[in-house]
Amino acid sequence: MNKKNSVEARYNELVALIEKYNYHYYTLDAPLVDDAQYDELMRELVEIEREHPSLKRDTSPSKRVGGAVAQAFGEVKHDPPMQSLSNIFSDGDLDDFDARLRKNLGAGEAVEYSIELKFDGLAVEIVYEDGVLVQGSTRGNGEVGEDITANISTIQSLPQRIVGEHVPAYMSVRGEVYMKHTEFERLNREREEKGETLFANPRNAAAGSLRQLDERIVRERELDCVLYGTGRVSGDTKLLNQRDLFEFLRHAGFPVSPHIRFGGIEDIREFYAHWQEHRHTLDFDIDGVVVKVNDFAMRDLLGSTSKAPRWATAWKFPAREAITVLASVDYQIGRTGLITPVANLEPINIGGVLVKRASLHNFDEIHRLGIKIGDTVRVKRAGDVIPKIVEVIDERRNPAAADILPPDTCPFCGSPLAKEEIYIRCVNPDCEAMRLEVLKFFVSKDGMDIEFFGPELVQRLYDAGVLRTIADVFKLTRDDLMKVERMGDVLAEKILDSIRARKRMPLSMFLRGLGIRNVGEHIAKVLAKSVKKLDSLYNCTVDELMRINEVGPGVAESVYAYFHDAGNRKLIDDMLEADMIIEEESAAEEGRDAITGKTFVFTGTLQKLGRKEAEALVEKFGGKAAGSVSKKTDYVVAGESAGSKLDRARDLGVSIITEDEFLAMAGESR
Repeated sequence: MNKKNSVEARYNELVALIEKYNYHYYTLDAPLVDDAQYDELMRELVEIEREHPSLKRDTSPSKRVGGAVAQAFGEVKHDPPMQSLSNIFSDGDLDDFDARLRKNLGAGEAVEYSIELKFDGLAVEIVYEDGVLVQGSTRGNGEVGEDITANISTIQSLPQRIVGEHVPAYMSVRGEVYMKHTEFERLNREREEKGETLFANPRNAAAGSLRQLDERIVRERELDCVLYGTGRVSGDTKLLNQRDLFEFLRHAGFPVSPHIRFGGIEDIREFYAHWQEHRHTLDFDIDGVVVKVNDFAMRDLLGSTSKAPRWATAWKFPAREAITVLASVDYQIGRTGLITPVANLEPINIGGVLVKRASLHNFDEIHRLGIKIGDTVRVKRAGDVIPKIVEVIDERRNPAAADILPPDTCPFCGSPLAKEEIYIRCVNPDCEAMRLEVLKFFVSKDGMDIEFFGPELVQRLYDAGVLRTIADVFKLTRDDLMKVERMGDVLAEKILDSIRARKRMPLSMFLRGLGIRNVGEHIAKVLAKSVKKLDSLYNCTVDELMRINEVGPGVAESVYAYFHDAGNRKLIDDMLEADMIIEEESAAEEGRDAITGKTFVFTGTLQKLGRKEAEALVEKFGGKAAGSVSKKTDYVVAGESAGSKLDRARDLGVSIITEDEFLAMAGESR
């Protein structure tokens, strides 16, 4: 055997060994070698690839050791779409879910379910062709996600090649990318030492990591993955149920949760109760359990709505709570000048997340709760995310507890504050802190939705002196962006492309992005459809604005004040001079008479429409979709398991209709 053949044979041997050791270490949690031996093999592999680049495979384990900056994310179409899950929150909801399935299946006997942990991570899809990993993507909007192949390939527990027999020619697997608590704490310690913004929770850290443009950063963060489903698969895999699927995934080398159970409705309750009590023992976040019909043929019979499968649901855990001490209070300012008191807490771990701060909302809320600095308080992570103080533990009150007093002047610029009902507000248009918040909102998803332009970049460009007003966003150059630390050519061009893409937009999106007080997405659309052109707003009086359906005094006064302010007019002129084009709002489609001008509220589970899809139909035909029932509600559309909104509608005498009746009003047949 010549030298080249000998090197190639050793290279192939190393690849096989390292993949084997990865599988046993990350998937089976049963290491075959110690870390030192593993590292030595990896070093040898990298050395061979350096000296003999022609031998390096696209699927080499060394891709997890480092790599060049990835290309900007492309789009990936999911086949079939990646749907979300419906949620249930109680024993009664579970009974209703089970009864509904058995009724639709016509099954008198109990249905067997697959019961799994609901990982609090980021949904992904990974595609294998001829057993080799070729693509990874985020869920995105369900139809289209982002191409994150380079980043997802760095996850050690995810095989580059499927092992075993009868590997499908094409197979997409779906699951969740997450970050363990230990890695999250290590990452935040490093960020704190560098003076960088801390991640709020492991899910945010995982999501932020997957969207990095440099795969070396992703590799350093040690993400994990768990798989539980498939998309499109070629050929007959002979998988009849979820149990078969999990067995296949394990044997193929995929990471699968060890905490899975199969059984009936009482098994679901036991599994849920156990993990609600013991989730703190896990090194990762879960926020409930997932319940799926085990049999695939039954799933096909049940089908899906436009949003979610009817054969699965997520039983969410209630919000988590803990007790700690309120150490001090400081303030945040919003883009409209609203000053919000924020509690600084003695750090407390709630469900695996270190909580240090909680919003106090306003001083009426402080008075209602009777909170003082130094009090022992109960903190809840509402929705398992946002910390909130829910009560004071009076029996533990510190005698030295101090009252929380509202400031007389803006904590950021020193200007006098205006009192507006329960709020206090800075009204100084030159307040730098408020100006910075305006900029952050302008580029955000709720504003102009400029991709890759987050709050950290806004802060750095502001500090560099190149970003002062929202008009400056459209004047940024590559040289301006390159002044920011760690800004690369690829990211700079991506940001500039995103800005260019926003130089032409409909009037409604522009109004939303300006951040006018009291004007959110819906009101922006209402205004744009009525006035059609931007110039019209310069001449509208308050009375004329109030004649627009849904525009009240607060909105009218805010809009009038904004467009009659010389500084705001100059900002808009500056944007137009930077070649921004504000398009006339396209005329709304001709409405259905039964819907136009009417207010609808949806409650319960709809069988033919997703909630957002139904609300979009109402708005499409000139109606209003509201979230709560009042005397102004015209119709309540009641689906299965309708709750308190239905009772409220009956009390008020509001018309209650079925989903089919609503579809008939909309001229839809489904």
